Amino acid sequence: MNKWECNILAKLNKSIYLIPVMVIISWGLNVVMVKFLTQNIQPMHAAAIRMLCAGIALLPFVWKKYGFYKPNAKQWGLLLLIGLCMIALHQALLAYGVVSTSAANASLILGLNPLTTALLASIFIGETFTLKLFAGILLGFSGVVLVVLNGSDPSVGFSGSGDFIMVLSMLAYVAGGLFIKKITATSIPTLVVTAYSTLIGAVLLNIGTVVYFGPASYAGQHFSPAIWTVMLLSAWVATSLGTLGWSYSIKMLGVSRTAMFLNGLPFTSMIGGYLFLHEKLGWIHAAAFILTTLGIIIGTVKFRRLNAATVKGRSVNS
Repeated sequence: MNKWECNILAKLNKSIYLIPVMVIISWGLNVVMVKFLTQNIQPMHAAAIRMLCAGIALLPFVWKKYGFYKPNAKQWGLLLLIGLCMIALHQALLAYGVVSTSAANASLILGLNPLTTALLASIFIGETFTLKLFAGILLGFSGVVLVVLNGSDPSVGFSGSGDFIMVLSMLAYVAGGLFIKKITATSIPTLVVTAYSTLIGAVLLNIGTVVYFGPASYAGQHFSPAIWTVMLLSAWVATSLGTLGWSYSIKMLGVSRTAMFLNGLPFTSMIGGYLFLHEKLGWIHAAAFILTTLGIIIGTVKFRRLNAATVKGRSVNS
């Protein structure tokens, strides 16, 4: 291989890093898009329709690569639990949470996902609890507590109920991540897990919407061209294409290097909220961002196997 070919290969290798960067940007902006949707339509309808669009968009990729994949009984049970926790509960709580809190606050709380997963995994499935993990959790949670306890600052745009709902949303996603860890130990492909669990969660969301609000409630929502555009961007670009891009990044870069890009999520959401929703950012957000980022870096250094389960199962933060 001559020098020219080596240079071309080096440039191609560097361009691979653009994929996880674009995915993180889309996932960070997804919080902003969800908040925009809930400002214009009922939150439950926004979650139900958005995830149904995302799940349907993923199916052709599954069929092309694996055909009509048939999980076994155990895998179906885990897929149901993943769809319930990681999709239905997480997305419903996310939709209602962003109604009464800022995209910046929401993204900071969702950014605690890796640390919370590590903590709960050490409690329920026997993962090792280390001093570094404790230090990371302490730093990460202190960043969120800083935002919550300083809610009286008018520059923050704080709502206690909204932040509490976002914590529940994050915990629902983490619970789904623990089931992801179990199902990925079987032979089922990650893409199948993502597509099937997304569809299951979407069906549960729509059933809940019909039961609580009634079938006629869908017709009562006003979907302007702008709302449909944001809805499909969130579903198809952030969720569907984002998931595929993330899986490809893991394949090309490895889990540990890919997972480090997750630290950019809160920053992307905060900037997106500032630019598109005109949210105010204060020094509290900057301090909380630094604390949570340091916590994630410190606390997840030796949790690569756990991160693999969490990253493989990601579909929203999206």
